[in-house]
Amino acid sequence: MTGQTVLNYMEDLNRELELQPGEADVARGLRTLNVAQDYFETLVGQVKGLMGSHTSTVTTTASTETTAFPTGLLRLDSLWFVDPDDSLPDYELSSIDDDGGHAIDIPWPLRQRLVQSPGKPWGYWTNGTSIYWTPLPDATHTIRWYGFQRQTDITAAGTFLYDDGVAFPLAVFAVQILRRGLDDPIGDYIALAEEVFRPQIRMMQRFLRQRAPTRQYRYVHDT
Repeated sequence: MTGQTVLNYMEDLNRELELQPGEADVARGLRTLNVAQDYFETLVGQVKGLMGSHTSTVTTTASTETTAFPTGLLRLDSLWFVDPDDSLPDYELSSIDDDGGHAIDIPWPLRQRLVQSPGKPWGYWTNGTSIYWTPLPDATHTIRWYGFQRQTDITAAGTFLYDDGVAFPLAVFAVQILRRGLDDPIGDYIALAEEVFRPQIRMMQRFLRQRAPTRQYRYVHDT
């Protein structure tokens, strides 16, 4: 399926639109269709694990507390330390909910050992702009991330990057945006997006199999 296929859906929903190659409404139709895609992605990004098949890496810098958050990443599901010897994920980093000090709330003296710096990062906290590491990285380390990333804009000739079932809800929402009058309340369109996209999101959620998180033991005590 290409972007033109979705434009065809829009034309079927509103016969006044001229969305064939070279016609008058193509640029406006694509712009509106990409607004619809952006809103769909904000809804998907709120569901843990859903469509979280995107992956890439970030790198730490020695003696630097933060790394820039990946561009276009809407939901971060997990971070894994990559073994430099075989380039495979070695262990999952712990997400730290408390931003002050970026350390979990555990009693001394174990706390002192866990936050000891510098070293390989085992925990992180993020505000969506930067990723904070603990302990302070001692070198350049590769960290693999898994999550849901924003797709590129739809073009008429380009491949539509979502499942075919997403195309028609996007077309419905885009057509309604094009029909919006000057004084129509924005809230009505937000409610429409929930109505149009939620069935598809619920269907895709059936592929998720959630389980209780595992415990990771990083230290062995012999006393």
